[in-house]
Amino acid sequence: MPDTDGRFTEAELETARETDLPDLLTSLGYQVKRVGSYYTTKEMDSLRIKNRRTWFRYSENRGGDAISFLERFEGKSFPEAVEYLLDYHGGARLLRAPPPVPEKKAVPFALPPPNSDNRRVTAYLQKRCIAPQVIRDFISAGLLYEDEQYFSKMNGYYNSDMEDYIRTKLIESLFKFRFDR
Repeated sequence: MPDTDGRFTEAELETARETDLPDLLTSLGYQVKRVGSYYTTKEMDSLRIKNRRTWFRYSENRGGDAISFLERFEGKSFPEAVEYLLDYHGGARLLRAPPPVPEKKAVPFALPPPNSDNRRVTAYLQKRCIAPQVIRDFISAGLLYEDEQYFSKMNGYYNSDMEDYIRTKLIESLFKFRFDR
């Protein structure tokens, strides 16, 4: 997995890739043994380390370098594996300043253009048994808003007095609707 965000220099990646695998595996607690011209481990007998830099596991038909070994067998992500290997090499990582983060400018909140008659939001809420007077009160108080393109918006003001008022008006309108018929 390549370093796509520029977090590591090519020299750092090369240092990590050229890690001596038998020494690394020994430091990780594996029992490494030499068999002819390659190395293997007691824990994974199908693993072969050739030229001390690359590994191949025949049972999975998979191989790679020290970075991929840490990713596969130690559960590290690519950046974690590279950081680990650089620390293993004695902190070979050069400290660099992080790239500057562009400042986000605050965009002032602005409502879209209002609809002239609020008929869609009124019809919608009346179908849900909300009394027309409650809808008009909400629109005149600025708590309910219909834009001309999409539909309606509720402006969210939280205030315990307003919450009680809304609850009371909604309950009144529901009872009126049910008992006036």
